[in-house]
Amino acid sequence: MAYICRNMKTISSIISYLFHPLLFPTYGTLLILGLNPNMFGYFGERLHFVWLAIVFALTFIFPVVWMRMMVGLEMIDNLRMETSKERIVPFVAAITFYLWTTWMFKANVHLKIPTNQLIFYMMLGACISISIAFFMNIFTSVSLHTLGAGSVLGLVLILVRFSTFDLRLLFVATILLAGIIGSARLVLKAHSEMEVISGYFIGFAGQFLAFSVISRFL
Repeated sequence: MAYICRNMKTISSIISYLFHPLLFPTYGTLLILGLNPNMFGYFGERLHFVWLAIVFALTFIFPVVWMRMMVGLEMIDNLRMETSKERIVPFVAAITFYLWTTWMFKANVHLKIPTNQLIFYMMLGACISISIAFFMNIFTSVSLHTLGAGSVLGLVLILVRFSTFDLRLLFVATILLAGIIGSARLVLKAHSEMEVISGYFIGFAGQFLAFSVISRFL
């Protein structure tokens, strides 16, 4: 029994690393580009790579480097950030980088590369979700892993309107994956059931608000 428990925790740790919260914008970008070949195909693969590189650098590499610097400066104990107090500065840093990424994809920014509206609204939804989680962090913890999973689930549901592919199977697979991620966090005892469920809801709500509500006014 102890052997099975150790294996479960090992598998859960691997799942938590593979689906780190900061990686979900990159996964979302891959979905947007891969599921909409007719919409973005004429831009060419080079521009697709540039878009993906921008998202990966600003939403993963920069925040990770920043957080490692904070560990080195002893502002936080470790990258797990187990207490609400330790999460405050990393939250602010992540929101800043996410807003920067959102601005990069906004139409009429006058950059030298074309922008992508779907990535813009995906990142706007991510900003909404992480901001809600930041304010909730004052009172309670929220699973950022399931927040990311909920965001991707909402994104896949939204992409049904734009993609030329039948996404029903992908949507079911995303639900299963989201469940696996939440289960992994529970196995590791990183969060309570309510914190896991609230993460799903906040992530999904952020994408819904960005694509279905705010998009009408921008």
